[in-house]
Amino acid sequence: GAAEWVPIRPKTDAAVLFALLHVVLHEHDWRGVCDVPFLERMTASPYLVGPGGWYLRDPETRRPLVWDLDRERAVPFDDPACRRPALEGAYIAAGVEVGADGATRTVADRVRPAFALLREHVAPYTPEWAAAIADVPAATIRRLAAEYLAHARVGSTIEIEGVSYPHRPVAVLLGKTVTNGWGGYECCWARTVLAALVGAL
Repeated sequence: GAAEWVPIRPKTDAAVLFALLHVVLHEHDWRGVCDVPFLERMTASPYLVGPGGWYLRDPETRRPLVWDLDRERAVPFDDPACRRPALEGAYIAAGVEVGADGATRTVADRVRPAFALLREHVAPYTPEWAAAIADVPAATIRRLAAEYLAHARVGSTIEIEGVSYPHRPVAVLLGKTVTNGWGGYECCWARTVLAALVGAL
Protein backbone atom coordinates (compact mmCIF):
# COMPACT_ATOMS: atom_id res chain seq x y z
CA GLY A 1 0.00 0.00 0.00
CA ALA A 2 0.93 3.67 -0.18
CA ALA A 3 1.74 3.75 3.54
CA GLU A 4 4.22 0.88 3.40
CA TRP A 5 7.80 0.85 2.18
CA VAL A 6 8.83 -2.45 0.61
CA PRO A 7 12.56 -2.30 -0.09
CA ILE A 8 13.48 -3.76 -3.48
CA ARG A 9 17.04 -4.37 -4.67
CA PRO A 10 17.76 -1.50 -7.11
CA LYS A 11 16.79 -2.14 -10.75
CA THR A 12 14.90 -5.37 -9.95
CA ASP A 13 11.43 -3.78 -9.74
CA ALA A 14 10.34 -5.57 -12.91
CA ALA A 15 10.77 -8.95 -11.20
CA VAL A 16 8.37 -7.95 -8.44
CA LEU A 17 5.86 -6.55 -10.93
CA PHE A 18 6.01 -9.70 -13.05
CA ALA A 19 5.47 -11.78 -9.91
CA LEU A 20 2.41 -9.67 -9.05
CA LEU A 21 1.03 -10.48 -12.51
CA HIS A 22 1.75 -14.16 -11.92
CA VAL A 23 -0.15 -14.11 -8.62
CA VAL A 24 -3.17 -12.35 -10.12
CA LEU A 25 -3.34 -14.62 -13.17
CA HIS A 26 -2.28 -17.96 -11.67
CA GLU A 27 -2.85 -17.97 -7.92
CA HIS A 28 -6.29 -16.34 -7.96
CA ASP A 29 -9.28 -17.24 -10.08
CA TRP A 30 -8.72 -14.51 -12.65
CA ARG A 31 -12.39 -14.64 -13.69
CA GLY A 32 -13.36 -13.60 -10.17
CA VAL A 33 -10.75 -10.87 -9.57
CA CYS A 34 -10.19 -9.32 -13.01
CA ASP A 35 -12.57 -6.98 -14.83
CA VAL A 36 -13.48 -9.52 -17.51
CA PRO A 37 -15.92 -7.27 -19.43
CA PHE A 38 -13.20 -4.59 -19.59
CA LEU A 39 -10.66 -7.13 -20.85
CA GLU A 40 -13.12 -8.40 -23.46
CA ARG A 41 -14.21 -5.02 -24.82
CA MET A 42 -11.51 -2.45 -24.04
CA THR A 43 -8.25 -4.35 -24.52
CA ALA A 44 -6.63 -6.63 -27.10
CA SER A 45 -7.03 -9.60 -24.71
CA PRO A 46 -9.44 -11.54 -26.97
CA TYR A 47 -7.54 -10.81 -30.21
CA LEU A 48 -6.47 -14.05 -31.84
CA VAL A 49 -2.74 -14.49 -32.33
CA GLY A 50 -1.54 -16.49 -35.30
CA PRO A 51 1.40 -18.90 -35.48
CA GLY A 52 3.72 -16.08 -36.57
CA GLY A 53 3.01 -14.12 -33.37
CA TRP A 54 0.91 -11.42 -35.05
CA TYR A 55 -2.80 -10.74 -34.63
CA LEU A 56 -5.00 -12.77 -36.96
CA ARG A 57 -6.93 -10.30 -39.11
CA ASP A 58 -9.89 -10.31 -41.42
CA PRO A 59 -8.50 -10.63 -44.98
CA GLU A 60 -10.65 -7.78 -46.33
CA THR A 61 -10.90 -5.20 -43.53
CA ARG A 62 -7.67 -6.07 -41.67
CA ARG A 63 -9.60 -5.84 -38.38
CA PRO A 64 -8.26 -8.13 -35.66
CA LEU A 65 -10.31 -11.29 -35.16
CA VAL A 66 -11.68 -12.76 -31.94
CA TRP A 67 -13.23 -16.15 -31.32
CA ASP A 68 -17.01 -15.91 -30.80
CA LEU A 69 -17.84 -18.60 -28.25
CA ASP A 70 -21.56 -18.60 -29.15
CA ARG A 71 -21.13 -18.93 -32.93
CA GLU A 72 -17.91 -20.96 -32.65
CA ARG A 73 -16.03 -19.01 -35.29
CA ALA A 74 -13.63 -16.10 -35.71
CA VAL A 75 -15.24 -12.69 -36.18
CA PRO A 76 -13.92 -9.10 -36.28
CA PHE A 77 -13.32 -7.70 -32.78
CA ASP A 78 -16.02 -5.05 -33.24
CA ASP A 79 -18.77 -7.41 -34.48
CA PRO A 80 -21.80 -6.25 -32.45
CA ALA A 81 -23.26 -9.78 -32.48
CA CYS A 82 -20.26 -11.18 -30.59
CA ARG A 83 -21.35 -11.27 -26.96
CA ARG A 84 -18.73 -13.66 -25.59
CA PRO A 85 -15.24 -13.39 -27.09
CA ALA A 86 -12.88 -16.13 -25.91
CA LEU A 87 -10.03 -15.24 -23.58
CA GLU A 88 -8.77 -18.82 -23.29
CA GLY A 89 -8.38 -21.85 -25.49
CA ALA A 90 -7.04 -22.67 -28.92
CA TYR A 91 -9.01 -22.61 -32.15
CA ILE A 92 -8.58 -23.31 -35.83
CA ALA A 93 -9.24 -20.11 -37.75
CA ALA A 94 -8.39 -18.50 -41.06
CA GLY A 95 -7.26 -14.96 -41.75
CA VAL A 96 -4.11 -13.00 -42.41
CA GLU A 97 -1.18 -11.97 -40.27
CA VAL A 98 0.36 -8.59 -41.08
CA GLY A 99 3.96 -8.30 -39.89
CA ALA A 100 5.78 -5.18 -38.73
CA ASP A 101 7.26 -4.80 -42.20
CA GLY A 102 3.78 -4.88 -43.77
CA ALA A 103 4.28 -8.35 -45.19
CA THR A 104 1.04 -10.31 -45.23
CA ARG A 105 0.77 -14.02 -44.62
CA THR A 106 -2.40 -16.09 -45.11
CA VAL A 107 -3.16 -18.30 -42.12
CA ALA A 108 -5.49 -21.26 -41.63
CA ASP A 109 -4.11 -22.72 -38.43
CA ARG A 110 -4.32 -23.00 -34.67
CA VAL A 111 -4.68 -19.60 -33.00
CA ARG A 112 -5.03 -18.44 -29.40
CA PRO A 113 -6.40 -15.33 -27.70
CA ALA A 114 -3.75 -12.82 -26.60
CA PHE A 115 -4.93 -13.17 -22.99
CA ALA A 116 -4.12 -16.89 -23.01
CA LEU A 117 -0.62 -16.05 -24.25
CA LEU A 118 -0.25 -13.41 -21.51
CA ARG A 119 -1.11 -15.98 -18.84
CA GLU A 120 1.38 -18.39 -20.37
CA HIS A 121 4.04 -15.67 -20.53
CA VAL A 122 3.85 -14.77 -16.82
CA ALA A 123 3.53 -18.37 -15.56
CA PRO A 124 7.26 -18.77 -14.73
CA TYR A 125 7.50 -15.50 -12.79
CA THR A 126 6.51 -16.82 -9.38
CA PRO A 127 6.93 -14.84 -6.14
CA GLU A 128 9.74 -17.25 -5.22
CA TRP A 129 11.54 -16.45 -8.49
CA ALA A 130 11.20 -12.71 -7.80
CA ALA A 131 12.24 -13.04 -4.15
CA ALA A 132 15.59 -14.51 -5.20
CA ILE A 133 16.20 -11.54 -7.52
CA ALA A 134 14.69 -8.59 -5.68
CA ASP A 135 15.06 -9.52 -1.98
CA VAL A 136 11.31 -9.12 -1.44
CA PRO A 137 9.80 -12.11 0.41
CA ALA A 138 7.39 -14.21 -1.65
CA ALA A 139 4.78 -13.84 1.09
CA THR A 140 5.00 -10.04 0.78
CA ILE A 141 4.47 -10.20 -2.98
CA ARG A 142 1.41 -12.41 -2.52
CA ARG A 143 0.01 -10.08 0.16
CA LEU A 144 0.55 -7.01 -2.01
CA ALA A 145 -1.22 -8.69 -4.94
CA ALA A 146 -4.19 -9.61 -2.70
CA GLU A 147 -4.38 -6.05 -1.34
CA TYR A 148 -4.23 -4.60 -4.86
CA LEU A 149 -7.11 -6.84 -5.95
CA ALA A 150 -9.17 -6.04 -2.85
CA HIS A 151 -8.71 -2.29 -3.24
CA ALA A 152 -9.45 -2.41 -6.98
CA ARG A 153 -13.11 -3.00 -6.15
CA VAL A 154 -13.79 -4.67 -9.52
CA GLY A 155 -17.47 -4.29 -10.33
CA SER A 156 -18.00 -1.12 -8.29
CA THR A 157 -19.09 2.17 -9.82
CA ILE A 158 -19.03 5.83 -8.87
CA GLU A 159 -21.43 8.54 -9.98
CA ILE A 160 -19.99 11.85 -11.13
CA GLU A 161 -22.38 14.60 -12.24
CA GLY A 162 -25.11 12.05 -12.91
CA VAL A 163 -22.93 9.69 -14.94
CA SER A 164 -21.91 6.25 -13.63
CA TYR A 165 -18.28 5.22 -14.13
CA PRO A 166 -16.25 2.16 -13.10
CA HIS A 167 -14.61 2.83 -9.72
CA ARG A 168 -11.11 1.32 -9.48
CA PRO A 169 -9.21 3.23 -6.77
CA VAL A 170 -5.82 1.59 -7.35
CA ALA A 171 -2.67 2.61 -9.16
CA VAL A 172 0.96 1.61 -9.47
CA LEU A 173 3.14 4.70 -9.67
CA LEU A 174 6.68 4.34 -10.94
CA GLY A 175 9.44 6.84 -10.23
CA LYS A 176 12.02 8.10 -12.67
CA THR A 177 14.75 5.83 -11.29
CA VAL A 178 12.54 2.81 -12.03
CA THR A 179 11.45 3.84 -15.51
CA ASN A 180 14.83 5.09 -16.76
CA GLY A 181 17.41 2.62 -17.94
CA TRP A 182 17.57 -1.15 -17.57
CA GLY A 183 14.20 -2.74 -16.89
CA GLY A 184 12.23 0.48 -17.41
CA TYR A 185 10.18 -0.83 -20.32
CA GLU A 186 9.32 -4.03 -18.46
CA CYS A 187 8.23 -2.05 -15.40
CA CYS A 188 5.97 0.23 -17.43
CA TRP A 189 4.52 -2.73 -19.32
CA ALA A 190 3.78 -4.72 -16.15
CA ARG A 191 2.30 -1.70 -14.37
CA THR A 192 -0.02 -1.06 -17.34
CA VAL A 193 -1.09 -4.70 -17.54
CA LEU A 194 -1.87 -4.72 -13.78
CA ALA A 195 -4.13 -1.71 -14.32
CA ALA A 196 -5.81 -3.27 -17.37
CA LEU A 197 -6.54 -6.51 -15.52
CA VAL A 198 -8.79 -4.70 -13.04
CA GLY A 199 -10.14 -2.12 -15.48
CA ALA A 200 -8.18 0.73 -13.90
CA LEU A 201 -6.77 2.34 -17.04
